[in-house]
Amino acid sequence: MEEKCPPTPENPNTIPANAPAPLPPGLVDAVGLAEALCPDPRSRPGLRTIRRWQKMRLVPFLKIGGRVLFDPVQVRRALDARFTVNAR
Repeated sequence: MEEKCPPTPENPNTIPANAPAPLPPGLVDAVGLAEALCPDPRSRPGLRTIRRWQKMRLVPFLKIGGRVLFDPVQVRRALDARFTVNAR
């Protein structure tokens, strides 16, 4: 197993060869989506809730290979459009 080398002044961002590929900018997984939607951990939706929204097609998502990715901005728009209660 390859260990991560400590950063050096010549190469401050040393990444091991077997590290997973970074996500495209702006896309997050389900846990990252929960953190992006609700920074306060006490009000954050659970992973099961996010998966249920996904199954019910309430939130947009991308499926690339075996990974399911979300754009937090698009998800927020979808949730706002679906669940916002306007004042009378």
